[in-house]
Amino acid sequence: MRMLILMCAIGMFWVQCKPAITIINPKPIEIEWITGIWKHKDKEFYEKWVKISDSEYTGVAYDLNMGYASVHEYMRIYKQGKEEWYFEAKVKENDFKPVLFKWIPDPVIELKFINELHDYPQIVMYKREAFDVMTGSISNLKGDQVHHSDYMRFAVK
Repeated sequence: MRMLILMCAIGMFWVQCKPAITIINPKPIEIEWITGIWKHKDKEFYEKWVKISDSEYTGVAYDLNMGYASVHEYMRIYKQGKEEWYFEAKVKENDFKPVLFKWIPDPVIELKFINELHDYPQIVMYKREAFDVMTGSISNLKGDQVHHSDYMRFAVK
């Protein structure tokens, strides 16, 4: 009986001393899949992404509603330092002034960027649903005020 109590005590002590597990995405960032032209599912709204180098991708968001391209946003995903990736957004409503978001590894969403200090959005995400389907979304940190955009691949690279 004493042996059983001693074993239980040792087991409880070991469990309490065990460090907390932090789950992160051990994979490096995957960006190559975003290159090409993406068309919004329900609108004449497009995003075009181009690979500049292994550490830089640029994008432009535009619509063709009036028969010509009207630019809404210039975007850039780039690496600074060894493993720090950023998403830079230059939005028309903000006079195309740059706003930076830092990449946060996520096991489900390939491209998740956060800027806690920005008013809105604070989170920018791109998720690959399939080879030719992508969801883009923006939200605040609480996860409400979410705006989703569903895209279909319009052209490759």
